[in-house]
This record gives sequence, structure tokens and C-alpha cells, in this order.
Amino acid sequence: MPDKKPVLLVEDDEGLRYAFRVALERAGFEVIEAAEGDEAVRVLNERGAELCFAVFDMLVPNIHGSSLIFHVANTQASLPVVAVTGYPDRVMFADPADRHVVKAIFLKPVAPEDVAAFIAARNAREPR
Repeated sequence: MPDKKPVLLVEDDEGLRYAFRVALERAGFEVIEAAEGDEAVRVLNERGAELCFAVFDMLVPNIHGSSLIFHVANTQASLPVVAVTGYPDRVMFADPADRHVVKAIFLKPVAPEDVAAFIAARNAREPR
């Protein structure tokens, strides 16, 4: 069996983070979790080149999701991102160019299986 491709999951709600992890693992991915924005930046800096996808809750402690997207756009521009939010009117990008890394925005409540299926399908078509 080939190695599982890692996905960075950034979600501060422990229960939802667990549900996403289970769905992503069932879809065949390794999941690297971060509950806060600064943890996410650390993972991106240390393991960003290994990641095949990132899932960002747009409102996590320490760093807003738009800042995480800006970081990805400027450090690992080929890393695709899924944004998850309960506040679609607050999804803003630090720079319009950041939008190219965001491949989908899912609105809460969202079924983690739907996000995992999207990532699996997208990864099968366009592996990083």
C-alpha cells in the first residue's frame, strides 16, 4: 500500500476536528492536526512541502484563516486549501492573488465526509 499523503487540518473545535480526522483517514490520508493558527504556521513551515492539501477553519485562535491562506500563497503556492466557515461573509483574502490557493469553501454545518471526498477526488485528478 502506498504511503498516505498528509493533509493539514486546522480546526479549534475538538469534536469537529475529530470528525474531520476520521473522515480524512477513511479517505486514505494522514492527518496532521492544529487547533490554533500558530500551530498551523509551524506545521506549514516544517512540513509544508509534504502536504497534499490543507483544510482551514477560517476562525481559529491566534491567526485568522485569511492570514493562513496568505502564508500558504507566499510560501507554498502549490498547496491547495479548503476553507471551512460558519461565517461566509467574513471570508476575506489578504490579497486577491491568495484566492488561487483556495480550491473550495465549505459552509458549516458541513459533513466532514463531503470535504474528505472533495479532497480525495481533487487529489486523484491533480496530485501535488
